[in-house]
Amino acid sequence: MKRLTLLLLVVVAVLISACQSFDELEKLDDADYDAEYAVPLLNTELSLREALENFQDLAIITIDPDGLIHFTYSGDVLTQNSDTIFAKINESLSGIPIPITSKRMALPLTLPDGFDFDRLVFKSGDFFFGFQHAHPDPVTFTLTLPQVTKDGQPLSLSASLPGYSGSGQLPVYSNVFLPFQLAGYEVVPDPGTDSVYVEYELIRSNGQPDTAQVAITFGELSFSYMEGFLGVQRHEGGRDTIIIDFFDNWVTGDIYFADPTVSFNIENSFGIPTQSDVKVFKVLTVRGETLNLESPYVESGIAFPYPSIDEVGVIKQERFIFNKDNSNIDEILGAGPVAIDYDVDAVTNPDSNVNIRGFITDSSYYKVRVDVDLPLYGRSINFLARDTFQLDFGDFQQMYKAEFKLVTVNSLPLDVAIQGFFLDKDGIVLDSLFQDAVRVIEGVPVDSEGNASGVKEDITYIDYPEERFNKVRTAENLDIVASFSTINNGNVSVKILESQAVKVKLGAIFGVRD
Repeated sequence: MKRLTLLLLVVVAVLISACQSFDELEKLDDADYDAEYAVPLLNTELSLREALENFQDLAIITIDPDGLIHFTYSGDVLTQNSDTIFAKINESLSGIPIPITSKRMALPLTLPDGFDFDRLVFKSGDFFFGFQHAHPDPVTFTLTLPQVTKDGQPLSLSASLPGYSGSGQLPVYSNVFLPFQLAGYEVVPDPGTDSVYVEYELIRSNGQPDTAQVAITFGELSFSYMEGFLGVQRHEGGRDTIIIDFFDNWVTGDIYFADPTVSFNIENSFGIPTQSDVKVFKVLTVRGETLNLESPYVESGIAFPYPSIDEVGVIKQERFIFNKDNSNIDEILGAGPVAIDYDVDAVTNPDSNVNIRGFITDSSYYKVRVDVDLPLYGRSINFLARDTFQLDFGDFQQMYKAEFKLVTVNSLPLDVAIQGFFLDKDGIVLDSLFQDAVRVIEGVPVDSEGNASGVKEDITYIDYPEERFNKVRTAENLDIVASFSTINNGNVSVKILESQAVKVKLGAIFGVRD
């Protein structure tokens, strides 16, 4: 708003900043004079794109292929990776001693609720085993996990112990100080029983098989791949707020965006069905209202695209858009939004369909970025904005009156009226810029689709005779109120394009005396 307001108030801004003209006056000889000087102060053209370059601190300004200007506000990226899922598996399997009570036993693997894996690949991890026996003969011990393989070969470990003397401590073996490394091994449960087995064999030196007391433990597990049904998991997205500074200078009046949107930009490499759960989505307005987003997709959720088992490593992307056809977004964003408060979670396997087998890898992730798009296509009725500019007339004591002539040639479909108030250091109003608010720009006509055509020229005179000028000499601030309306009293939606511009010419007649 500040750049646009400054354009409209160039009458005053140039008066303050055109020091070169007054410097020349001060160079005149110290003679008595009472003269008038006609000075051309400004002849420029400002496109709307140039005017908006510094308009919003928080928005990204883009131009679509038709030249329509868009303000885009983005929230923080909500992201989740596979670390939390694999961490749950590690917590459920690591550090728990498992006594082996028979020569072939199904491991009592306790996975997080709902997990049912078909294949699991270790990225790293420790495997501990130990045994003791009470046989008088030396023994050879072999431990095998047939369903845990690497390069097609099952994990198999061997050790030997001397015979038991009959008294004292039993012979014990343990690899606790040098655990076996599981990196690169994969686990595929037995297809008939869906179990993972551990088998051991103890052979006495006389060739006789026998038994032993055996225990195993897994530790510090991490995984590079998991395939199967990975349960119904809720991933907390966290609450976020998007600040919309478009209305920072708003005073009163209405502005309506004809086609605003909110888009969910989804990026996903989890190979499992995932769906959004919009817990909160509220728009806060300039009038203090709180409006809820309403849409069938808020109730049912937005399905994330996801790669199939044959697409490991593929990142799927999708942009889901809430628009006026599938939600009330035009109503809630057309009400003067100043912030959007939202909280969006993601739920995996929302239908609990165990027949859908998916996957995750150690690099799997999803990201969701929420974008708010406000195209400059809409209508406004007496949309008032206010801003304040500092003044200093101290250097211009020789000037005692001024008359300005402002000529604007406009291709925008906007009527603009302004009023200003000169304030002293205490904020007391000394005088107004005009007797009444004055239209300084007349909007051009538009067709049925809101496209502007032609140009409009306006000429505005601002007269400051000596009496009025003396009243504002002590002013330190100029409080400006600008009123914007689209043509036909704000009843027609119009499009604001990059190419549209305002040409401004400003001249002045100054009265100067010694």
